[in-house]
Amino acid sequence: MLDVAIKRDELEISKTISTEILEALYDRKLLKVFVPDTLGGLGKNLIDGIKIFRQMGQLDGNIGWAVTIGSGGNMFLPLFQAHVGEMHFEPENAVISGSGKPDGIARKVEGGYIISGRWHYCSGADYATTFTMNTINEENGEMVTCSVKRADVTIEQDWQAIGLKATASHTIQLEEVFVKDTETFEFDQIQNNYNLPVHTFPFLTFSESSFFSLVIGMAHNVLLKQQQALNEKFNVEHSRYQLVSEKIQRAQTIINEIEVEFDARVETLWQQHTQLQIDEQLLREFSQFCQTASNEITNVLQLLMRYFGMEAVLETSELSYSWRNFCTASQHVFLTP
Repeated sequence: MLDVAIKRDELEISKTISTEILEALYDRKLLKVFVPDTLGGLGKNLIDGIKIFRQMGQLDGNIGWAVTIGSGGNMFLPLFQAHVGEMHFEPENAVISGSGKPDGIARKVEGGYIISGRWHYCSGADYATTFTMNTINEENGEMVTCSVKRADVTIEQDWQAIGLKATASHTIQLEEVFVKDTETFEFDQIQNNYNLPVHTFPFLTFSESSFFSLVIGMAHNVLLKQQQALNEKFNVEHSRYQLVSEKIQRAQTIINEIEVEFDARVETLWQQHTQLQIDEQLLREFSQFCQTASNEITNVLQLLMRYFGMEAVLETSELSYSWRNFCTASQHVFLTP
């Protein structure tokens, strides 16, 4: 899907997505999966969009995360007045980063708010063009969700996880920044005609399906790297090769079965959504499924990693790189117990 070299060492050392890879993502509109074509996006529905996330996760964890997070920000497009939405989303390199935690304070002033605060884990901070964040109105305690230009943000390059090192998931800080009323938004208030059907899909379930689809793709990548490591270490006739290869195949079967069930559940929810009759009980069951299935995939892969000795733990190995990325992604709050 990307006609560009993906250099693991470069991603790990630079701790960011290279300009070359970013240009390829912009060219293929992979950071605007849920932006309509009138604003230069792919205009995908949920089903097709999360399959893209899976494909990118199978290609590389860091890039898959960038595409998933970047396109996740597309969900905010309909919540702005039209001219503000166009400003944020129409540029070819438009990327939204930010945080959902209410870690800032908003002071109401004429025409807007004065915002201050610090927000952790803002993926894509190195190249984001707009940042969004939740704050608390100091007068009444209500939530105020804001968008700010890159120039207004101070980025603290403090992302130090064991994996997904190139996702630039840094802390951002605002100090007494003025945000116009038109640059705030509410999640239940559509203000323009750029909305796609996906934009009114329940946001929590959208996030769960996006991240779990990405994790499935990354799990396939781990299995691929395990098989490659096995091929390099043993001859196919070796008893150790046969033992571990069989375990890889069993793991592949388990993950494939989970993937099939996941797709079926998402398909059902999407059909209900398009018919305006979504079942709240099915949404709750889907959340539980994603958490339980994520645990199962993690456990299956973890048991397999025990067969690869130092190859599993050396930071210089492709297997370790893939495994660390998977472990980091699967720790997302939407996928943990």
